[in-house]
Amino acid sequence: MKRVRLTKVDLLSIGLCLVAILPGLMVYDRLPEEIVTHFGLDGTPDGYSSRLFAVIGLPLVVALVQIVYCITTNLFRKNKEMNRAEKVIRFLSPTMLYAIQIFLLMYAMGKAANILTFIGVIETVMCLVLGNYLPKVRRTTFFGIRTPHTLANEEVWDRTHRFAGVLYIIAGIICMFMTVTGMHLVLLLTLLLVTIGIPFIYSEILYRRVKDRDQEKSSI
Repeated sequence: MKRVRLTKVDLLSIGLCLVAILPGLMVYDRLPEEIVTHFGLDGTPDGYSSRLFAVIGLPLVVALVQIVYCITTNLFRKNKEMNRAEKVIRFLSPTMLYAIQIFLLMYAMGKAANILTFIGVIETVMCLVLGNYLPKVRRTTFFGIRTPHTLANEEVWDRTHRFAGVLYIIAGIICMFMTVTGMHLVLLLTLLLVTIGIPFIYSEILYRRVKDRDQEKSSI
């Protein structure tokens, strides 16, 4: 059985999740006993957690998820070294955790109010980052648009991820516009789901075209 070790990048990303506890501890005595940790689609608070869980529990849960993610991706990686794209993607969860944690703390202290704008900004940044780095993700990693056909054909993998990269950047720009104009959260989430789904459909269509092309060449 393959022995999986956590790299320095892994440990740093996990450590950053834990460091997210510090902002909450700094303002702990100024926080209410219950903190809003969930919002409805209209931006109305509909879920609360204890102050202790919001400040300490949430970062611990994300850190645990990050550990599982790191172990899983290391298990599937065939190359020993991570490229730049993989390293950047490693820090998506800790970065988003910091943003969410800061927003929840500010909301609890009455210094932030618009969750819809916050989600729009997060979605915009995520789409732009993924759009920039998806084309650089290697087929030997766990991350990416992993379907039987993208994994079976390197050309399909590369073209699918280049297509997805452009699509995510376009989605990020649209999301930015929707955030500025105050679009409903449902539209933002729909945009994200469509952006995630289209590359999978594209990969299947592309695989059939590549397969037909190769068959025509072999028959000549």
